Amino acid sequence: MDSSTTMGKSIQLPINEIISRLSNDLVYGSTGQGGYFLTGDLSKDLFRDDCIFQDPTNRVQSLNQYQNALRILFNPKSSTVELIDPLVILPSPSQQQEPGQEQQEEDGVTKKEYTKIRGRIRSRGYLQLPWHPYVTAYESTIIYTIDEEGLIVCQDQIWSKDASKALQESFTPSFFNPPTTSHRPTPSNEPRLVTQLFHTINGRRPYEYSAEERNEINDLIRSILLLTSNSERSSDNQQQRELSSYQSSSLVGTWILAYLQPGPNGAGIDRRIPFPEFDFNDSYQIFRDDTNVNNGIIPNSVINIGQILGPLAKIQVYGTVEQEDVTTTRGSTASTPRRFQANIQGGKLCLKDDDLCIGLPIQGVGLFDSLYVGERLRIGQNLNGGGARVVQIRL
Repeated sequence: MDSSTTMGKSIQLPINEIISRLSNDLVYGSTGQGGYFLTGDLSKDLFRDDCIFQDPTNRVQSLNQYQNALRILFNPKSSTVELIDPLVILPSPSQQQEPGQEQQEEDGVTKKEYTKIRGRIRSRGYLQLPWHPYVTAYESTIIYTIDEEGLIVCQDQIWSKDASKALQESFTPSFFNPPTTSHRPTPSNEPRLVTQLFHTINGRRPYEYSAEERNEINDLIRSILLLTSNSERSSDNQQQRELSSYQSSSLVGTWILAYLQPGPNGAGIDRRIPFPEFDFNDSYQIFRDDTNVNNGIIPNSVINIGQILGPLAKIQVYGTVEQEDVTTTRGSTASTPRRFQANIQGGKLCLKDDDLCIGLPIQGVGLFDSLYVGERLRIGQNLNGGGARVVQIRL
């Protein structure tokens, strides 16, 4: 053992302690500055000074050089990292051998088996470059190789995002600020699934989710709507009772689009006037109330706002909203708390801060289902625009 290469290092730590410390560093940082992929705040005593750090775009064989590069890469205040698969020990090659199979040798000497640890993180955020590029969510599989002294000799990353896509995002400037984030507190009886979905999409735009993350969000939506449907028939389950209680929550307020689930044929938002769907544009709905029905507030006007060039230009479409009566299976007519009809009466194109607006001859009827409405989150579905589902956050 060469003391010159292990000075200040934690030698021969139990593997479970290494895993615990790395897990903390990945999420919080060694000294609490934030996950080390965003801050460089890692435990240097766990790594060899000549440790190899490699990902699909880079390879560095220096702990100090790698740590310094991380410190100037992401902006920790506007970036996030989460551990989505816990760190685990990978089986060694000898454990995977068939009975009677000899361990691999080189020049008559048995090769040393290094311990490997694997985990997965999800990252996204803004880079600390003059043009403030935004890197959309991606997953990284991390494999740590630990040598015979118990130090990390290699850190490998495998990305869910193509290296070319990552480089493209790194050189694409962000023209405008991130979308507005809702700071509404968590209601005491908000269902757990809804809270989870809220924290996943709050302050984000529809385009910026990884494919894996979309699958997770779609599963969340499916679970919420399944429980919502069950709660209308039964109140045996506490979570169903909570979801049922939220169905009477008012639509009234300002809602920002945070997630879009395309319709069966890939349809997106129903636009009365087509315009470019740039990634930096935001969409809002503002519901206003004038009428109380069955002790609940029913909105009777709506303004749809779609940005064309970020906050510099937008289209506003306005009209009235009314609940639609449906015929039940028994032949009677009843109101459903889900289905609404929007009678579009006009629109206008406005420049920044509504300083200059031009009227647009927009008219028509739109149907939408309000599948779930809570204090902070709404799931809706457009019925005459291809069946796309939207998840909005109340500001």
